[in-house]
Amino acid sequence: MTALDRVAILGTGQIGTMVGMALRAAPEHGVMEVAVWDRDQAAMDACQQRAGSDRLLDEPRGALESDVIILATPVAQIVELIQELGPRLGPGQLLLDTGSSKQVVVRAMRQFVPETAGAVGGHPLCGRSELGPWAADPSLLQGATFVLCPVRADSPSLRTARRLVEMLGSVALELDADEHDRLLARSSHLPHLVAAAIAEMSGEVPTRALFSSGLRGAVRLARSDPAMVASFVCANLDEVLAASRDLCLQLDRLLAAAASGEEHLVAELERARLRALQVGVN
Repeated sequence: MTALDRVAILGTGQIGTMVGMALRAAPEHGVMEVAVWDRDQAAMDACQQRAGSDRLLDEPRGALESDVIILATPVAQIVELIQELGPRLGPGQLLLDTGSSKQVVVRAMRQFVPETAGAVGGHPLCGRSELGPWAADPSLLQGATFVLCPVRADSPSLRTARRLVEMLGSVALELDADEHDRLLARSSHLPHLVAAAIAEMSGEVPTRALFSSGLRGAVRLARSDPAMVASFVCANLDEVLAASRDLCLQLDRLLAAAASGEEHLVAELERARLRALQVGVN
């Protein structure tokens, strides 16, 4: 099984920084060093100031000295890093990512990571809309779902990934990459686009005095990092398009209920209210 003595995290945004902070805050788990790299020097420095790293790397290839490499960048850059680092991984090393779209990542891992090394697609469902390393809160990892998508039938890699997830205080959930992307298109990716569309429509409201609490809640996701959102939406575009068609059908159904009479719309909204309670919306 892969050792967890040395961990490298490439990408020191909110997720990468919180993972580094969580690993360094629990030395009893045996992680001796967390090294980090980011294209943005200021983000790396902030990660270190937040106690998210022991050492800064000069380049991505410096991560090849580590036992586990975690890719915590936007999805398109994750794929680039897999292409660059994957062929250089050796026996006993594990490559894991934190991207929100998994099919494109898992395909790249299968293509570029040799079978002698380990690779698992990952996605922690615990981010928030604030940007950058200063928004990192490792407590969000506690009890959070951390999806793991198998790349090959290599149980040692999955066991190591599960150990790492447990060290973070998260709960591992194994899913195929295609199932992950189908579900996340509906639970995350499309909602980001809907929030952006509503935020744009709010420009037609002439004064903030007319901004309702409903509007403020609806646009929360639109405050997310545009580069991050664009990366995972474009990587999962087919599923997002399918989800958008389903959304249009749902809107048409609600409008048809309204046209049929208030009592029909009340029934549909009550069903939606119960769904919202299941999601955890107050």
